[in-house]
Amino acid sequence: MQTSLVTPYIFAALVVILGANAGLTETLGAHPFWSIRVAWVGVPLGLIAAVAAKHLGVRWALRTALFLIGAAIAYAIAVAGKDRFAASFAEDVLAGRLWYFGWIATCAFAAALIAAAFSPTRPLPAD
Repeated sequence: MQTSLVTPYIFAALVVILGANAGLTETLGAHPFWSIRVAWVGVPLGLIAAVAAKHLGVRWALRTALFLIGAAIAYAIAVAGKDRFAASFAEDVLAGRLWYFGWIATCAFAAALIAAAFSPTRPLPAD
């Protein structure tokens, strides 16, 4: 069965955005006020990264590993930012930014990881 080269990217966007709308990001520690917004900001960035890595000819295993490591690091930064922000009684601005942008990066890397995991191993055509 032949599938479109765009299908993994649409699937990745849907999984991350629907997961955020279902409350997954909030359950994992994102602030309830922007738990959905981080997915809407992060998904396009992640898809751009996934398409760029694919277009540059990065092998499937390396793309998947890099995006998985990036997602883990971004999530760790978001959790550390949340903990510091809560410990400072909402006064540590840097910690709040780490929390917010860490979640955007987590969503971006999650979308890129899903797209890379389900994309074909051959590079995109240079049409």
